Amino acid sequence: MAGAGAAYKFFGNPFKAPRADLVYHSVNYEALQLTIVERGQLESADNRDVICKVKAGNKGSTVATTIKWVIDDGSPVKQGQLIVELDDSGLQEQLKSQRIARDKASSDFIKAEEDYKILLSQNNSDIEVAKTDLEIAKLNLEKYLDGDYPQALKLVLGNIKNAESDRDMQQDRSAWAERMVKKGYMTASQAQAELSRLESYDITLKKAQEELRVLNNFTKKLMETDFRSKLEEKKRALERVQLQAKAKEVQAEALRKSTKSVYQQEQSHFDEIEEEIRKCRIYAPQDGMVVYFVPENTRYGSGSRQTTIAQGEPVVEGQKLIRIPDLKHMLVNTKVHEAMVSKVKGEDWKLTGFGDSIRTVLTATPDALTNLLAGFAFTEIREQYRDKEQQQIFGGQKARIRVDAFPERILQGHVKSVATVAGQMDWISADVKTYQTMVAIDEPVERLKPQMSAEVTIIIEDQLEKVLAVPLQAIFGSVEMGGQRKCFVMNTDGQAEERDIEVGLSNDKMAEIKTGLQEGDQVVLNPRVLLNEKNKNKKANGDKTAAGTEATGKSDGRRGPGGKRPGGGPPGGGPDGGDFRGNSPRRDANGRPDFPAKN
Repeated sequence: MAGAGAAYKFFGNPFKAPRADLVYHSVNYEALQLTIVERGQLESADNRDVICKVKAGNKGSTVATTIKWVIDDGSPVKQGQLIVELDDSGLQEQLKSQRIARDKASSDFIKAEEDYKILLSQNNSDIEVAKTDLEIAKLNLEKYLDGDYPQALKLVLGNIKNAESDRDMQQDRSAWAERMVKKGYMTASQAQAELSRLESYDITLKKAQEELRVLNNFTKKLMETDFRSKLEEKKRALERVQLQAKAKEVQAEALRKSTKSVYQQEQSHFDEIEEEIRKCRIYAPQDGMVVYFVPENTRYGSGSRQTTIAQGEPVVEGQKLIRIPDLKHMLVNTKVHEAMVSKVKGEDWKLTGFGDSIRTVLTATPDALTNLLAGFAFTEIREQYRDKEQQQIFGGQKARIRVDAFPERILQGHVKSVATVAGQMDWISADVKTYQTMVAIDEPVERLKPQMSAEVTIIIEDQLEKVLAVPLQAIFGSVEMGGQRKCFVMNTDGQAEERDIEVGLSNDKMAEIKTGLQEGDQVVLNPRVLLNEKNKNKKANGDKTAAGTEATGKSDGRRGPGGKRPGGGPPGGGPDGGDFRGNSPRRDANGRPDFPAKN
């Protein structure tokens, strides 16, 4: 009787068999673990991007060069192996022209350098000649004032003394001659001759005195003025020579610097072209596998410029050509819906100040040279102890990863990072905002390759709680209903009746039922069958407006592999609104599953 009562409770009248086209589920208390299930692609945690560093040659054009040869996609490579060769024919022609310009600039610089040295020597010679002329002018003045003039003065004064002596002696002789004439010892003519000789001595004395007057009043002033003027002129000549030498030196120095600058510019341009030619040969930065880079915005044809990595294709400066991943450390690049991103937490790090402490110790000395050497030493030390500059506070939420290529194996991982801004929306779901989330795989796994599809289950809370739960397939409703939803429950008459329920938290399979159901109730897992019948009955009764609700709501028409919703839902998308990538149910602002069905 007890068994019959239970059957009657679950299926209604025991004499009335349950419908074979309906699938039932008994409502029970279950341990509901909150998770987010998303789909993504595998990437390496340590990717080395190969970037085109060749500069665009023509102004207004972004194209730098074309691909001359590229290694096949998926090829294993070793560090230092040639993987891309870009066309450098145009750069080679530029190099030839630039070599001519550089050599000419070098010749001009060498000539200017030698001319500068010659000019310095000539300036020194001119200045020394001017200094010598000045010194000679000084000596001439000193020679006249201290030599020629005193000597001439002494000579004139000597002549005056001699003339005075001769005159005095002749005066005595004239007087004696007059006395002798009076005594009759001499004739008058003899006395007259002596008097004439006295007059001659007077004239000689006056001439000597006149020479002294001319020497002191005219000759000395004239010669001194002449020598002083020559001395001043030599001083001015020395200043002119020095100024001219300075001007010539400045002009020659400017010419030397300008030709040197031109030469350095031409040499720098020559070196840049050589460097651009070297950039045309790109080598593998690390061991790994070649993966042609495809930008996210061009994968669905939404980019402004479609990039193709192939021989003969143009490339631009800064374009990522190849990504070489480290296959030993992999992660999953997935996207989390904005309604759930606040519940996802990645790794949290804080700065330890280790690098600043090392820098302070190394640069504590006031010596500039020591500080310079310490700067280079700090760079080396920082690379060795970079892991000590940050300390992990939180290791990220745990996650489980199932790779489509190895579905039988569940990999353990954790959330590494969550983007702070929403990613670029694609045209398929322009109204859906998602945030890029990186989930690292904790254990090294062989045979994993980039771009492999994977399903990630992020564990939001580790604590499990016994709640009344039903599968998501049994629930239907619209986002306008808030937390209220509907489901079909078997009544005591064995008929499925529509019942209002209130849902709480949920994961990718089960949803918490707060009100509307009891433990042991039987819910219909495929309510679409009943809703379709309801719509048909209304149409048959003349109601052209499909007032009924669909069991699964409006699936966006996108399907996962095999046309099934990831997680075991019915084909064509499930009632949770999962999309073709296997993402979690779309949720409303309160984090509840959004089951967009007509009500």
